[in-house]
Amino acid sequence: MLLKILTWNINFIYDNWSERIININNTLEQEIKQCDIIALQEATLPFSDTAHTIYKFLEAPIINYFQHRLFSEEENYIYNKIKENFPQNKDRIVRIFEYCMDKLLLICSCVFSVYGELLKSLYFKYPRLCLILVILCPFLSIGSYLFLGMLTIINKNIDSVVKTKFVGRAIQYTEFKYNNKKIIVVNIHLNEGNKKSKRMNEIKKIHKFVETKNKDIIILAGDFNATPSSAVYKFLKQKGYTSCIKEIQKKEQYTFPSTNPKKCIDYIWIKGDNVDIKEAIVFSKPKATDHKGIKVTLDIK
Repeated sequence: MLLKILTWNINFIYDNWSERIININNTLEQEIKQCDIIALQEATLPFSDTAHTIYKFLEAPIINYFQHRLFSEEENYIYNKIKENFPQNKDRIVRIFEYCMDKLLLICSCVFSVYGELLKSLYFKYPRLCLILVILCPFLSIGSYLFLGMLTIINKNIDSVVKTKFVGRAIQYTEFKYNNKKIIVVNIHLNEGNKKSKRMNEIKKIHKFVETKNKDIIILAGDFNATPSSAVYKFLKQKGYTSCIKEIQKKEQYTFPSTNPKKCIDYIWIKGDNVDIKEAIVFSKPKATDHKGIKVTLDIK
């Protein structure tokens, strides 16, 4: 029985966001018709419950979707304080708060649409300069990250919900039965840049977590920010995981950046018996995101 999975880092609100979101929508509107599970990283999520206004593909009647913002704990804290301090007017204040936050999202989107690639380059090359920019423009630089999150999309033919767990960063995971096999799928976005020790701590916690589950098949999908020569990659190999792309194409494929890619940091890993990898491909859509995505078809026996 075939299970089709897609993972894609859709790159937040950086660099020509207004055009990229159109291309992202067009791509995923088609992929939703074919895939059972879609794991998205760096999704832009408004504070109000209106993600479908940005991502039109979420309106598809055949799917359920689950979102998680990077600063969800802080968000919940704000909402709880509003309810505690303004019990009579909490609904009105929440609406005002969400309206203001969504206007901030619009401002951030406009700025990053024009200067996003430049700012991202400065972040990686000159972190001290970025610190100065944070001090000078706190609402823009820090505020934009309030909208950073993950999306996991599940076809309604799979009876499951998505939960969140913190391993340093958050992961999303879903557990379900498929062809009488118990499966767990984890949507992952490990720390970026030179944070090697953080990535190792995160992947160890993820492995420890999934190993506590009584599952026949484990699937890890997402942006690992780790190349095939990294400690994270070697750790997963040692623990018995198989990279779907390497298994089918005999070597890993570059996934970043999407134009003239120079390294592989995105993967779908599987572990378990009674599962065959039927197909595994890397796909790229021009002017959509700076990552290539991965699509895998598994045969669950």
